[in-house]
Amino acid sequence: MYKISIIAAITFTFLTMLYYFSSLSSNTLTVNSVKFAPVSLSVNNTEKKMMRISKALTLTYNDGSVKEYPLTYKILAKMGDKIGSGIIGLITDKNSKPILEVDGSQDISNEPDGNSLITIGEKTFLITHMEEYPGVLYNTEVKVENEDLVAVNTKVVDLSALGGTIVTCASTKTLYGSHIGGEEDYSLNSIFSDIESPFYIDCALDGTDNDIDGEVNPFCSYVNAMGKYLGDTGINKKNAYNGNIFSPYNYGYIVEVQPQKDGSTKSAKHYVTGKYTPELAVMMPDSKTIYMSDDGTAKSFWKFVSDSKINKFNSDWEGTLYAAKVNQVSADNGGTFNLSWVELGHAKDSEVKSMIDSKMKLTNIFSIAKPNKNGNCESGYTSIYEDSTFECLKLVLGQEKAAAFLESRKYAAYKGASTEFRKEEGLTYDKDSNVLYVAMSSIDESMEDNYTGLEPANHIKLKRNICGAVYKVILDENYSATKMNAIVVGDPLSIGEKYSDEWRCSPNTIANPDNITYIGNNILLISEDTTNHVNNMTWAYNTKDKSITRIASLPIGAEVTGVDTGIVGSKAVLMINTQHPFKDNPEAADGSKPNTPLIENVTDEELRAEIGYIDGFPSILFK
Repeated sequence: MYKISIIAAITFTFLTMLYYFSSLSSNTLTVNSVKFAPVSLSVNNTEKKMMRISKALTLTYNDGSVKEYPLTYKILAKMGDKIGSGIIGLITDKNSKPILEVDGSQDISNEPDGNSLITIGEKTFLITHMEEYPGVLYNTEVKVENEDLVAVNTKVVDLSALGGTIVTCASTKTLYGSHIGGEEDYSLNSIFSDIESPFYIDCALDGTDNDIDGEVNPFCSYVNAMGKYLGDTGINKKNAYNGNIFSPYNYGYIVEVQPQKDGSTKSAKHYVTGKYTPELAVMMPDSKTIYMSDDGTAKSFWKFVSDSKINKFNSDWEGTLYAAKVNQVSADNGGTFNLSWVELGHAKDSEVKSMIDSKMKLTNIFSIAKPNKNGNCESGYTSIYEDSTFECLKLVLGQEKAAAFLESRKYAAYKGASTEFRKEEGLTYDKDSNVLYVAMSSIDESMEDNYTGLEPANHIKLKRNICGAVYKVILDENYSATKMNAIVVGDPLSIGEKYSDEWRCSPNTIANPDNITYIGNNILLISEDTTNHVNNMTWAYNTKDKSITRIASLPIGAEVTGVDTGIVGSKAVLMINTQHPFKDNPEAADGSKPNTPLIENVTDEELRAEIGYIDGFPSILFK
């Protein structure tokens, strides 16, 4: 009897505790819906020159309660600010010494781009790209002080062991707490560097950015800038512009940076993700599959699959690189495509780095020629279209691996993958629906149906839309993309339509989407890089009910960059940068620029780019 009573008592206690914890779990507060108060269109010059954000966020919780949170915009830092021992935005060489302008002044970047808030122990660091050449990164310690986010100290990320970086653009965070971003090496295509290439560019190499005809040339600018960064006076234009240190093949990859507790950083270039013009990379929940976008004209869409899980910083990734091949199903509303994947090659980062260090050149990998006026190549050559250029290629025997990782886009086209995407920019993962979203900033040129009449593949056959679109990419159970279709499409205006006297694209939806960030709860943030809107904007797009709300309007001429969410201490913030304000002059539908006086009559202070954040979010939203 006594034993039975004890057993009964234990059972009762257990059931009571089970009920308690079950009840506690069922009462856990979660967010059911998110709604931003809309930002109005700028209607006067004062509003056109301002940063204006949504005044409030309304959350509906699972218990039926509704709460409104006031939002405010705050500046964390302006380019050129002294923060602790460093000056944020200062362009430096491999020894972290300032690279000076012609007049002897310091070169301060106005191009803050990708941001990553990363907490290590009790400290939080903000890694920020400068979209420049050389592409300096800053590591800024931040903290909360008097309820504001403040910058404590900033310093240049030491990338000297990697040969530096170039035009570092957007970024994301890995699952294990590091920053990954892309090197948009637009002008370092090897067709310009190899003297045996019919597209070779002869740079003056005289301290200017000119070619030998005295014209400023982007390729020469890039070579000159990286030569200054490296202090490399041995760049040999007769040897594919390889130098004592510099090699054009060392740029155009995914860069990883991980802050450490002591304020130092670990860094790596992941050559196995391929060389092209990467905007950024996004890691999938399997810690193996990574997607990369490719900015520019006649570009591809990329996937890397690691041999093993990447769950901590590792400078020597190993795996297989793929390029997408599209099969267009429909041209309606921005298009629908089925996706398959062309395998390019398998390697380790260290293997690819060894090839770069050997100072290879294009004609070690491919024989190259120009097509004839009809777009045809001579016998034995394959016709390809990549990076706005028609080329005839013949693979050198035994150079498949070098082709896959040093000439990724050329080899992708050579093997039949699609290289017709245009301005493929932002990329983000939606964990709630297991899909990717990718921004095509403009649907024109290489995405048009046989744009030049000479495209060798013509995989993408769409009608021109200068305002661009955002696409949803369907993933299977292995995180492999199988289908993509446009979900938000810009709306070009015709002369005489409402708003067309100042706008080329309707201000009631997106124009030239660039930075995109999924923040959870069915909310996809879409940010612009456009001259087709008077002000660049950020939009909150609801992926379930398809509603779209304008939540930020930037100063005229500024691009939206650096959108990232994070929690510092207990403060939840949405980072948002104002890149190059008053620089880009917006156009009306007729091509005129009615806001030119605002661009021309600007003060030095208004021209300063800034790293900012939207304050007021409850931490439950970003956990």
